[in-house]
Amino acid sequence: MSENLRNYTKAMYGFDAVIRRVPAGAWENQSPCAEWKAVDVVGHVVGGAAMIRAFATGTPLTGERPSTRALAGADPYAAWAAGRDAAFEALDHPDALHRVAATPFGEMPVDDFLGIFCTDVLTHTWDLARAAGIEAHVDLPLAGRLYEGVKPMDAMLRGPGLFDAKKAAPAGGGTVEEMMAFLGRAV
Repeated sequence: MSENLRNYTKAMYGFDAVIRRVPAGAWENQSPCAEWKAVDVVGHVVGGAAMIRAFATGTPLTGERPSTRALAGADPYAAWAAGRDAAFEALDHPDALHRVAATPFGEMPVDDFLGIFCTDVLTHTWDLARAAGIEAHVDLPLAGRLYEGVKPMDAMLRGPGLFDAKKAAPAGGGTVEEMMAFLGRAV
């Protein structure tokens, strides 16, 4: 297993640990993402899993992408579990990590894209936990590695559909708080 796949797997199961604990009445709670409720965060991560599946199988992404709410469906956990399992099943193919895909960051092997994309999953794990009012329990070593990896990509991360401008990290905050502030979250 590659380091990127290992990190992506940790990030995905971190998200799983949070979504399992979201109270039934919390799906419409506001997330740290201005346009999204908790359910939309789930839909975004489900859409990301579908994108990984498509890249890993060499299936072209065509047509208009459904809304985050539509991707989460009537049962956000069921939509998440199906998306998670489909992504991992596709990544099990022997050629999946070496397949070159047209990603949002340009053409690259799926393995390299996983190295970038697991930051999105970890960030939205934190977002969902905040929206639900529960502890995220983010994997600290993983957060540290990802934070160090995104710092040099600062300019590339900003803009519509990506991350907001950096915010000030709270005094005495840890790696996760620093990373979330760097990625535009009010901590």
